[in-house]
Amino acid sequence: MSLLARAQKGNLLQQLMIEGRVFIAGDADQNDTVTGQTTFAATTPTFCLDVPALTTAQVWSVGLNQFGTVAGGAITVVMEIDNADRYGSGGAAEATIVKGRTDAVGPTQACTLYSGATANAGVGAPVMRALVGPDVSTAEGAVNEVLYVPTGGAAPLLVGPAAFLVFTYAATTGPTWLWHFMWSEILTSDI
Repeated sequence: MSLLARAQKGNLLQQLMIEGRVFIAGDADQNDTVTGQTTFAATTPTFCLDVPALTTAQVWSVGLNQFGTVAGGAITVVMEIDNADRYGSGGAAEATIVKGRTDAVGPTQACTLYSGATANAGVGAPVMRALVGPDVSTAEGAVNEVLYVPTGGAAPLLVGPAAFLVFTYAATTGPTWLWHFMWSEILTSDI
């Protein structure tokens, strides 16, 4: 029985968790940050989830919290999917990744999450866009978090080679983020 057939009997994300196919990434230390850019360029994402061939990924959650240095103006956040290999070179391959099932049952992680990488040129389809003010205060009403969860609970299937890219930028001083990603992976042949 395929994974999707098994999941039809219940919650897909929960089934993926049970099978050890969900991965959660965050700051290397609890207070490490990633800084966005000062202008938009399709080749400079703040984050790039690189999905290799033979793997299908679904991004279930991305959280960005403003922290530290205040950005130099309004912050634009664009999250997009692409059906191409967008990872080019460089950046940091984020290594603090834990399975949603903490006893390590399940397959080995195949996707790589990069921060600050150079991307191959391209244009994907946006799944979220936001414009937020530069605010790291704790004042009531301050919006310092951008949260992506798939609309209607149905995450797009990123059939590799594919990518999920997050662009964040503000004039003169790029935004600084505490962050997390949560995604699942299955073999494309299991769909």
